[in-house]
Amino acid sequence: MADNRSELAYNKIKEFLLSGVIKPGQKFSAYELSRKLGISRTPITLALKKLEQEKVVDIIPQVGCVFKYPDPQEAREDFLIRAILEGFAAEMATVHANKKEIGELRRIFNNSIACVSSNDRVAYAASNRAFHLKIVQLSQMPRLEELIKNFWATTGYFAASIDFLSQRMELSVQEHGEILRAIEEKEATRARYLVESHLRQCTDAFCKMLLTVKTAPGSNPE
Repeated sequence: MADNRSELAYNKIKEFLLSGVIKPGQKFSAYELSRKLGISRTPITLALKKLEQEKVVDIIPQVGCVFKYPDPQEAREDFLIRAILEGFAAEMATVHANKKEIGELRRIFNNSIACVSSNDRVAYAASNRAFHLKIVQLSQMPRLEELIKNFWATTGYFAASIDFLSQRMELSVQEHGEILRAIEEKEATRARYLVESHLRQCTDAFCKMLLTVKTAPGSNPE
């Protein structure tokens, strides 16, 4: 039961971080989270320790916790590794996916368009993740899928920490459309190239934005 409560606490705190309820550099305490979530302190503490291990938060004795700003070098490295792995996954997905499975990918893409049209940042973040991970799933390579999901665990926080996706939604959905067309047309090499290019451009844009945020007046990156 304790494990279930700590997992629930972990997922709820993640929602706060990914949705912007808790901002980068913001201090918060286990007590505050316990009160807001209606979960006792012990599961909250265990969840925070897990997030600390993932390098998402810092736990400062006698002070509380801080949602960390990403380290630029770590962020760049993680995004670029994702680019290589997801590019290969897209190539394999193009080879293996059948018409029905590609149709499921198109439905996710159409949902992303609706999110952009309504300017729903939170829904778009979920749809963006679903699009990428659906391609990975269609590669039919479980070990590759596990590796990529591990990188998503960190890069998702990176993107949320500076509200990156909302700044790039329209461009990203255009690039997703090109990737989808390559998969539909069974152009495996092109699908790989487009995914790698998409994520490399995201890497450059993210790191540039991160530098701007961390040097802006009033920011507290440490």
